[in-house]
Amino acid sequence: MSDVAFAVRPTKNRRYPILDALRFFLAFWVTMGHLGIIPLFGAPGDATTRLGRLLAHGWNSITFGTPAVIGFFIISGFCIHLPFRKNEKLWIGRFYARRYTRILVPVIAALVIWRLAGVDQGLLGEHSILWESPLWSLLCEEIYYACYPLIRWIHGRYGWAPLFSVTFPLSVGVSLLHVGATDWHLYGPIGTAFILLPVWLLGCVLAEKSDQLTSLNSRWRIWGWRFLAWFGSWVSEMLHFKVGLHTGVTMLWFGVLMYFWIKEELAYGLNNPPPRVFVWAGAWSYSLYLIHRVGPDFFMRIPVLHIGAILNWIVYYAFVLGISYLFYLAIERPSHLLARKIRVTPHPKNPKPLEA
Repeated sequence: MSDVAFAVRPTKNRRYPILDALRFFLAFWVTMGHLGIIPLFGAPGDATTRLGRLLAHGWNSITFGTPAVIGFFIISGFCIHLPFRKNEKLWIGRFYARRYTRILVPVIAALVIWRLAGVDQGLLGEHSILWESPLWSLLCEEIYYACYPLIRWIHGRYGWAPLFSVTFPLSVGVSLLHVGATDWHLYGPIGTAFILLPVWLLGCVLAEKSDQLTSLNSRWRIWGWRFLAWFGSWVSEMLHFKVGLHTGVTMLWFGVLMYFWIKEELAYGLNNPPPRVFVWAGAWSYSLYLIHRVGPDFFMRIPVLHIGAILNWIVYYAFVLGISYLFYLAIERPSHLLARKIRVTPHPKNPKPLEA
């Protein structure tokens, strides 16, 4: 989720600003899923009428963080495979060094900040903070990065069809081992990463299709896809909390929907660039993802006057966004610049290194 995306056209590099905007949107969606959406109708427990409780419950169910993470997996696969989609040589040592510098330095710093905030989970063991926290998705991505050279070799030799014909049905089978599991805990990091591997691979497939994307200019169509992506997220939430069909089973299928949505966003973004503020915010979306859960711990230490539920929410989120941006300036951006010094190839053909 921390990648910056460039596409290599036959004559020039091409960047996809829409992916930066999407990363911020998805990170903010995860944040609202954890910290709460703006209370337009108040808290459900504060409502005094049946209609009020219905509106409050309905409004609070709009955001669900886990499906947004699935979008990150699509974008991650896209960005990782993009520079290597035309059989460019992969220097494995350089690839690993760049990836782990880019990802792990901010994670280590975030763990220190989490400890300062009072989070006392252990680093290892059954209830590791690396697993029972938003870091679970990063642990899965680290597994995908480690396996990418092998994945790329299999793809180069046999194509995508064998990969999906094996991983997809096995992913379904593994997801059904713990149908009643309310989270990923019973699957463990390896099991979870395996369940969601086809989703990450779909991002790689999308990278290969990027050169053939046809620009999309229909606002009705793109907003239809955006609504469909949200509706799929909401249905997943209802299945999870109301029906007992949990995310371990549904997120693989939701990932297919996310693939088609993000593909449409890429096509629409070719001639319709997103607002610059969202592209700018996308640069520090990784920091927001890492830091947002400890925002409340620090915010509670600040004396804040009660100025109304909505205004308090705005102040609260301004604080969370602010400390995330400071983390980006102090930690993530320097680690990004350090990682960029590690070229993915010893002698790049282009004057500027590709981001991966």
